[in-house]
Formats: sequence, C-alpha cells, structure tokens
Amino acid sequence: MATLDATLTLSSAAGATGISSDTLSMTVTDSLTVVSPIVNLSTITATNAGGDSIIVPSVDSPRYVYLKHTGLNSAGSSSGTDKVHVETADTATIMELKIGEFAFFPYYAEGAGLLQLETSANTVQVEYAFFTRG
Repeated sequence: MATLDATLTLSSAAGATGISSDTLSMTVTDSLTVVSPIVNLSTITATNAGGDSIIVPSVDSPRYVYLKHTGLNSAGSSSGTDKVHVETADTATIMELKIGEFAFFPYYAEGAGLLQLETSANTVQVEYAFFTRG
C-alpha cells in the first residue's frame, strides 16, 4: 500500500473581483491509501469517438481519477474551443472539461466502471492518472 496526499484550495477576494461580498478561503487535505493498479500521470489523445479513448477499464474497485484538458490537439497546436466529455460505459456524460480545466474525483460504478473521453469535435490531448483505493 502507498499513500497519495491530496490538497484542494479554493480562494476568492471579496467585492467586485470576487465571487461575493465575502472572502473565500478554504483548504481540504486528505491522505489516501492506494494500491495497484495505478496509472501515473499520462497523456491520451481523445477523439470524437468515446470508445477510442478509454482511460479507466472496467473494474470492481473504486479509483481516484485525475483529468486535465491541456488545450492542445493531437498535433500539439491549440485545440480551439473543443471540449472533453467524460463518459461512463453507457456513454452517459458525467462531466465536461474546457481548456485548462481539471478534475480529481473518486469513481466507482460496481464492475461496469469504465471511463472514456470524447471530444466535442477534432482531437484533444488530456492528462490523466488513476489510483486504486486501498
């Protein structure tokens, strides 16, 4: 078993440049126990055919998943406004990432748990990693 330390910080100024009249400042930290299989930071080129871009195979164990839309296409140029849809095995979209957006979340779907990526058009390079919960 290994430990994965995760920290999320959210902050915003008060007033006209902030999200409200109050200042937001919060940090949450957790030490996650993880076991094999693990896929360390990798890159995949997602296409507009979701089945071509499976990042988490069907499993019966919960996973911690990291995703980031890099803003690049398969040639390394700007991906423009193309979005990345994160889908389950039945092609249900569970989230959408725009350029620069990222996510880190626990995922479990009782055996039919594959995750795939599909773009709104063209190709997009996506950083990803997953870690099996211990």
